[in-house]
Amino acid sequence: MARRNTWKRVCFGAASALAVGVAATLTIDDAWAAEGAASLYLPGSAGDLLIAVSPQPGLTASGGLFIQSGNVGTAVLQGAVNVGIDVDLVLKIAGLSYTFETPIEDLTYTIGALVPFGQVDLAATIIGPMGNAFSASQDAYNIADSAITPLALNWKSGDFHVRFAQTIYAPTGAYDPDKVVNIGRNYWGFDTSAALTYFNQNTGTEISFAPGILINRRNPDTDYRTGPEFHLDVTASQFLSETFAVGARAYYYRQVGGDSGSGARLGDFKGEAFGIGPGFFWTPKFAGGKLVVVGKYLRDVTTTNRFKSDYGTIGAAWKF
Repeated sequence: MARRNTWKRVCFGAASALAVGVAATLTIDDAWAAEGAASLYLPGSAGDLLIAVSPQPGLTASGGLFIQSGNVGTAVLQGAVNVGIDVDLVLKIAGLSYTFETPIEDLTYTIGALVPFGQVDLAATIIGPMGNAFSASQDAYNIADSAITPLALNWKSGDFHVRFAQTIYAPTGAYDPDKVVNIGRNYWGFDTSAALTYFNQNTGTEISFAPGILINRRNPDTDYRTGPEFHLDVTASQFLSETFAVGARAYYYRQVGGDSGSGARLGDFKGEAFGIGPGFFWTPKFAGGKLVVVGKYLRDVTTTNRFKSDYGTIGAAWKF
């Protein structure tokens, strides 16, 4: 019974970490490149463990670090322009969420927001249609696009847990169309997601699936609209003790609609990617179940029209 109660206390940490999707906009002159080969969605952003388990009622503060290192080997425009881009991105993310009790048994309602600050460094070699080549590099440090979740509902039935959430990405990030690299993407995004978690408290085994659809608005400065994006985050974990769990993390991303607008110089430019890696969950005994620490590493196995990257995250949440 003590083990079960401990797991119930720590569930809030993984479940109340509301999704954030913030990515740097990488533009090398509108005539040469598509809009960044990136997205507001960040791989693994649905959560690290027990994704659909209801948080405990009350206020939770969170902080985290997201690191991405990747490259796009080649982008082609009318068969003449090749662009090789290397990028390093570091985001520091601060968040707050509040979970309400509801009159419906086993149902909770959560609201929250996340604000990231980031540093992005980019280097590219561009080969023009006449074979002329030049290098471009730049870095930026500023506030990035924020994520607001006005609705997250969690419900449970036995060992199964369900979540439905709506997240809004606001273009609060710094953006200048005349710069090579920006930390903001300069458009709104609306991410509708669900999650299903199976959690056996007797064995300490957890499996979660979190699919979602991200709908993007148009970037008014470039007349570029990224097509609808499907994303799926998966976690599978095993508790080795009452306070520590390890397991696998994976994600799948695919554009289900093409890019559009006069700025979409490479046409539909649909992206696709799959990545996988390890992760952990720890709630230190000295914190009495109020503190949760999570971390993961993801490596892209395959990508199309996206940065092929390594991702690392470390985060913590404190329950007041």
